[in-house]
Amino acid sequence: MQITNIYNLILKDGLRQTKFKNSHLRPLSSAEEGNKGAIFGFRTKANMTKARGVVLTSLEAVLENQDNFTHWTPNVYRYGTYSDDNRQFTKGHAEDNLRQINTFYIDFDITTTTEAMTSSDILTAAIDLGFMPTLILKSDKGYQVYFVLSEPAYVTAHSDFKVIKVAKAISQNLRQYFAQTLPVDLTCNHFGIARMPRTDNVEFFHKDYTYSFQEWLDWSMKQSELPFPSKKPNLTIITGTEGIKQIDEPWYQMLLNESNIRGAKALMGRNNVLFTLALANFSSGVSQGDCEVVLNEFNLGLDEPVTTSELLKLVSSAYSGKYEAASRDYITLLCRAWVDQKLKVSDLFVKQRWYKFKKKRSERQKSHLYEWKEDVMAYLEGFYETQDPFIQTTKKAIREELHIPERSLDRVLKALRAEQKIFFTIKAGRGGGIRIASVKAIILSLIQVKKERQEAYFANIARFFEDSLTYTKAVIEGVTHELKHVKQLSLFERDIG
Repeated sequence: MQITNIYNLILKDGLRQTKFKNSHLRPLSSAEEGNKGAIFGFRTKANMTKARGVVLTSLEAVLENQDNFTHWTPNVYRYGTYSDDNRQFTKGHAEDNLRQINTFYIDFDITTTTEAMTSSDILTAAIDLGFMPTLILKSDKGYQVYFVLSEPAYVTAHSDFKVIKVAKAISQNLRQYFAQTLPVDLTCNHFGIARMPRTDNVEFFHKDYTYSFQEWLDWSMKQSELPFPSKKPNLTIITGTEGIKQIDEPWYQMLLNESNIRGAKALMGRNNVLFTLALANFSSGVSQGDCEVVLNEFNLGLDEPVTTSELLKLVSSAYSGKYEAASRDYITLLCRAWVDQKLKVSDLFVKQRWYKFKKKRSERQKSHLYEWKEDVMAYLEGFYETQDPFIQTTKKAIREELHIPERSLDRVLKALRAEQKIFFTIKAGRGGGIRIASVKAIILSLIQVKKERQEAYFANIARFFEDSLTYTKAVIEGVTHELKHVKQLSLFERDIG
C-alpha cells in the first residue's frame, strides 16, 4: 500500500488510473479520465543508457511493473512513443515534451567520497534548509532524494515554457545547497530519468513533506540576494601576510583573461576554475569580500556565467579553511584545458614556493567562542542517526576530546542551551557527570517514533535532563516552528506503524 501512495503522490494527475486496453481494474472510459500524459520505465541501468524501455500511460501499468524497473521519469511528458518497429527503444523524454513537473530530486553519490554517509546526514542538512525530503531511496552507490511538489507545475506554451527555466534554477540551487556538505551529483539531468521507488529501496517516506512551487521559488530567489559592489576596489591583503602569492603567478591572469570557460569537461569545468581562482585568493591573503568582487567581474565576462548565489557559495567554500593552496598539477590541467594545450609548467609558474598566509586555528593560542560552539555541535552530530541520541559522559572527557578549557566549555554549554541548540544537565557526586543531547538530534529521532509513543518520549527527555515537561516540549516545538517551511508539529505526527 505504501508504494501505491508514493506513486500517487509523485505522479499526481499526470497518468490515467487504468490501462487504456486490457485493464484488470474497473473499466473507465477515455472521456472519463480526460487527456493525460506518459512516463518511461527502464528495467536496468544499462537499458536506461540506451533508452531501451517501456512507455507507461497509467498508474495501473506502473504498479504492475513496480519491482521490474530500476529507473523511471517521475515528471510527466505529453506523450511517449518508440523509435523502432519492435517497440524497444523509447522516444519522447526531452525537456520540450514535458507536461508537468512533479518533483525535484538529488543524487548523492557515496562512491565519490571516502567518508561514510547515511540518510540521517541528509535529514540533518534538510532541517537546516527548512524543506524536508518526501522520499529517500537507497542504492548500492548512494542515495536519491525526492522533494515532491504539493501541486504539479504545468508546462505550457502560453508561458513560453518559462516554468522549465524557473524550475531548473530552483533545482540547481537545491543541489548546490546540499553540495556544500554532502557528495551531490551536480551533472545529472534535472527533469530526466531517476531511480524508481520500489519495495526494496525506500529508506524514508513522509507524505506530508510536500511544498508548493511558490514556496520553492521564494526560497530560491533568496539565494541570490547578496549584491556585489559595483566598483572594483584595490585588493587588500590580510594583516601579517608576506612572501610569494598564487595570485602573482602567470597562470592566475591567464585564467582571468579567458571568457570561453564553460560548465563542461567533467572536473575541468567552469565551477572548478572559479573555485581554483578563489582558492588562490584565499591562500594569498586576499580578503573574502575583495575576492568576491574580483571573481564576480570575471564571472560576468564569461560566455556562460554562474548565478550570483552559486559564485558566493564557491568562494565561501574556498575560504572555509578546509583547503590549502590550489594544486599545481590541477592548475596545469585547467590551463591546458581552457587556455592552451601546449602550455608548459615553466609558462605557468615562476616561483619555487607558495606560502599559505592565513594563520591556522591550530597555530593560534586561543580559539573563538563560535569555533568551540561548532566543535561541540560537531561532536554531538555523531549521535544524530540513533533513536537514543542522549550522551552521558563527563565534562573532562569532552574537554579532552575537543581540547576546550574548563571555563570556556562552561560558557559554550550555557550559550548553546540559551540558543536552544542543546539540552544538558550536570550530576554531581559518584556516578555523576554530564547528560547532553542536541535538540536537532532529538527532532530527527522523533521522526522515527510512532505517534502513540511520542508523549512518552517527551516525558523521558524531560526526566533525563531534569527539566519540566512543559519546558522540554516548548523548546523542541519552538525549534521546529523556526524551520521555515516545515508544517506546524508535522515532525511529531508521523505514524510509521
